[in-house]
Amino acid sequence: MEWEYNPLPESLIESKANQWKVSKFLSTLLLKKGFHNSENVDEFINPDLTLFRDPFDFEKMEEVVRKIINAKEKKEKIFIYGDYDVDGITAAVFLVLAFREIGIEVDYYIPNRMEESYGLDKKTIDYIHRKNGRLVITVDTGINSIEDVRYGRTLGMDVIITDHHKSVKDKEDDELLYINPKLSEKYKFKYLAGAGVALKVAQGVYKKLGENLEKLYQYLDIVMIGTVADVVPMTDENRIIIREGLKVIKNTKVKGLVYLMRYLKFQNKDINTTDISYFISPLINSLGRIGISKLGADFFMKDDEFEIYNIIEEMKKANKLRRELEKNIYDEANIMIKKRDVKNLKYIFLGSSKWHPGVIGVVSSRLSVKYGVPVILMALKDGLAKASCRSVPGVNIFNIFKKHSEYLVRFGGHDLAAGFIAKKEKLHLLERIIGEEIENSPLEVEKRKLSIDLEYSIGKIDENMIKDIGKLAPFGLDNSHPLFLDRNISIEDFKKFGVEDRHFNGIVKKGDKSFQIVAFDLASKINEQGYKVQKFDIVYYPEKIYFKGEEIFQLRIKDLKIKDDFFEVFTK
Repeated sequence: MEWEYNPLPESLIESKANQWKVSKFLSTLLLKKGFHNSENVDEFINPDLTLFRDPFDFEKMEEVVRKIINAKEKKEKIFIYGDYDVDGITAAVFLVLAFREIGIEVDYYIPNRMEESYGLDKKTIDYIHRKNGRLVITVDTGINSIEDVRYGRTLGMDVIITDHHKSVKDKEDDELLYINPKLSEKYKFKYLAGAGVALKVAQGVYKKLGENLEKLYQYLDIVMIGTVADVVPMTDENRIIIREGLKVIKNTKVKGLVYLMRYLKFQNKDINTTDISYFISPLINSLGRIGISKLGADFFMKDDEFEIYNIIEEMKKANKLRRELEKNIYDEANIMIKKRDVKNLKYIFLGSSKWHPGVIGVVSSRLSVKYGVPVILMALKDGLAKASCRSVPGVNIFNIFKKHSEYLVRFGGHDLAAGFIAKKEKLHLLERIIGEEIENSPLEVEKRKLSIDLEYSIGKIDENMIKDIGKLAPFGLDNSHPLFLDRNISIEDFKKFGVEDRHFNGIVKKGDKSFQIVAFDLASKINEQGYKVQKFDIVYYPEKIYFKGEEIFQLRIKDLKIKDDFFEVFTK
């Protein structure tokens, strides 16, 4: 991997530090992120609830809010229809809690991934009708469900669609009442997660009714979990949601989260986005992946301690099963792939009746990263293929499906992450058509570069550095973590771990300073016999972790290079 480091002029760093009233260290990082004027810097460092955009910038928000308030006044039951992933579950339970807080009669429905197809369907509409639901609000789904919306109307039901996925149509039906940032001309931020869109609807209702928004924002931790889980850009309103949500979760009103954090031993630490992404979200998501999605929503809604503990036990079992299923599918897919010409691989299109539809998306992502090509994996059952697809820059997989939708039962998603259902007999034709489209796409060959922010000795790491880095958080898509370079580092201890021993941890030392380290997908770069007599240049960032009950600094190694390979010289 190529390292890119361009130091900034000291005079510019100092000038901006004075202008922004920040340290020279933080000034450097802000300049590296492309900031130049004071107003933007202040909003970025101090994202505030007052900076939320006006929900009524959405063209149809007035009508949506009017229908919800009308149902409240008539005491009609509203049903929130969610999705089976973390974003869809959190969006649903957030709206339920937000509406109940102001006296709206509301219930929720979470589909089962194994038994129901993606989006609304007539069977669900019938169920909600039998339960006296008069208004259905979808969250994180529904933008492509016009026929089901029309069916609901024949039963005297109204449907409001809130979604953030792309539409399969070139022009939306005027009769569809929806809130979707990707389809709005007036709403300037396009990258809200499904939970974020639900928040905008709730803001609209609260504002119109003159309710105190503080009652709404006490549940921002739920919206935050959905937003982090959906891997949306960490900018604009998402930044506010995450920063404020991480504050709320410390004293969460959700009893299930209190017990889950105790189980994870998080009760005494500051929760960050890594904790959400790698621990909390996967546990909640595992229920939906193996087909018991509603339990994920119940987890947020229950108050009974015994019921909550039972759900957490189900999460643990589901997560263990999910990992086993993922590994089996990953191994089987790799065996299939290796039978092909791997060097000239343009795409991967594989299916099996043994594969679980709830976990093929994660495996698709891993394979796409490993081989650098679009991946389509399919779970085959009852004459149908349920596909989960992950693409690469330059290949818009959603548009390919849209162009050839006549061969699909249904499809949906985003540019680089989508899915479809197709009849099994169409798969040979589909592979040929999709393969041709991918091969004719202007594939962007990604030059793997690490952009280094600052050369910074590990000996200078302290609390002030960590605090300054924290002002730029949350990190993720479109707001990458600052990276630092240090040279002539010794590795004192080294231990491989993980699947295929791909990762390692240990201790690094420079002078009289030493730190614990962890490095993912870098174990192959270390020679187990020679590392103790070698020096390394490292690209890293520091983080705080709890280790044996104590808070310590740890270095996350992003890449390393052998400085002086004396071991190789004397052992050849």
